[in-house]
Parts: sequence; C-alpha cells; structure tokens
Amino acid sequence: MKNKLLYLGQYLHSVDKKNRLFLPSKFRSKKSKYIVSKGLEGCLYLYDSEGWDKVILKLENLSLPDKKEERAFKRALFSGAGEVECDSQGRILLPQALVSYAAIKSQATIIGVGNRLEIWDSARWEKYQKENAEVSLKNMASKMEI
Repeated sequence: MKNKLLYLGQYLHSVDKKNRLFLPSKFRSKKSKYIVSKGLEGCLYLYDSEGWDKVILKLENLSLPDKKEERAFKRALFSGAGEVECDSQGRILLPQALVSYAAIKSQATIIGVGNRLEIWDSARWEKYQKENAEVSLKNMASKMEI
C-alpha cells in the first residue's frame, strides 16, 4: 500500500452562524486548501488536493457511451464544488449552497472514509447509521470474509 493519508474516525463539531466548521488536526494536511462538493445520501465530500487530483484524473479518463450523461455528471460535480481553506484556528468556511444541500444546521459530524472526508448534519448522520450501517457492515464483511 502506498504511503498516503488515510482518513479514519468520526468527530462531532458545531457549525457557527458563518458556516465555519472546525476540521480536526488529524485531518488537516500540510496544505490548507481543500475541495468540498456535494456527496451522496445528502452529505458533503471533502478532499485534500491530492485526493481531488485523483478524482480529476478519473474524470479525464471517463468515457461513457452516453456523452450527454457524462457531461451532466461533470456539470453536477464541478458546479456543486468549491475550494475552501483552513483559517488559523483550523476552521473551513462551507459555502452556503452546500450547507443548504446537506441540510447542515448547528452540528456537523465529520467522518473519515478512507480517501476523503464526509460532512453530515449530525441528526441526518445518526438517522443514516440507524437505517443502513449495521446491514451494510454485515453484508460487506461477509462478502470480504473478514
């Protein structure tokens, strides 16, 4: 396995009225710039620059038979993404459009998902876990024989 940053864990933090969210120090890379985008199931994805470069590379090599679908996907991904930076206190400023998309209120849960972070409204994350996590964990563990 290559020597790379692996995001693990789960952290609860408040989001202030200016949409600033504290990013735990273990998740902060040496560079302070990140890309935040719409994620699946109503969360946000947060990539460091290296992770985002890998997403871009995959997109450059993407060749869907339906070019209209490919264009629509790229438009949705890029138009819903933005660059954010950590301030001196380790906070990132989440764009209002993305805060609205993810329905983030006063509490956010940041989870490590291997190659990226996900930012969830804490109530939505709890609901998602109750509905999905146990079954998904059992199914995948069984398939992977772990």
